Amino acid sequence: MTPLEPPEPPGGRPLMDELVLLCNDPGPTWLDSSPSMFERMIAGAVLAELLLTGAITIEGQWITGVNPFGARDEVGEAVLGRLNRVRKGGRSKLVSALRRIPPATTARHYQDRLVAQGVMTIERRRLLLLPYRALLPVRASAAQEITDRIVASLERTGAGSAGTGERDLQLAGLLWAGRFDGRLRPRQERAAFRAATRRAAQDLPIAQAVRGVIEMDRSAGSGGG
Repeated sequence: MTPLEPPEPPGGRPLMDELVLLCNDPGPTWLDSSPSMFERMIAGAVLAELLLTGAITIEGQWITGVNPFGARDEVGEAVLGRLNRVRKGGRSKLVSALRRIPPATTARHYQDRLVAQGVMTIERRRLLLLPYRALLPVRASAAQEITDRIVASLERTGAGSAGTGERDLQLAGLLWAGRFDGRLRPRQERAAFRAATRRAAQDLPIAQAVRGVIEMDRSAGSGGG
């Protein structure tokens, strides 16, 4: 019998949950000792959620304001606490804030939360004879529904329409940053979707910072300093 998924929470799911649903099987973490692109995307989603809920303000590549009581979960609360401690001159560099968010434990927190809520299930898999766990949405269409919503928001943005969903644009930017945007559309639609996420990311400081941190990780992993 297929388990029933609980209803969507009022106002929709936070960005972190939706990214987990979109990128539900990023692969076994033991393939790479450096933080994965998926884990950095989740860290970016934590900051983007804090921005959208008014817990932080951003100007360019700087976090310029922090509301220490603006978090909606324990991860956000920890991030705001660190920002309050390390800010110099009332500001904190966005890239530095991202790098201080523990990537693996943060991603695992949101994955485990969705499993505990009955939104996702765990499937044990093997690659090269080594085990890893894959997370699968209880409702198979969940990722497609989120992707379709993002596409609609990107199309409205391209047409100059008012009322574009800021949350969807942040998701699009994070997908671009982690290079997951090419995985979510049929082959014939892939190039247009990637171009649209790239355009959206140009105006999104968090997406740009996530891409920068991922490039730093790759450079460090290849011995490029």
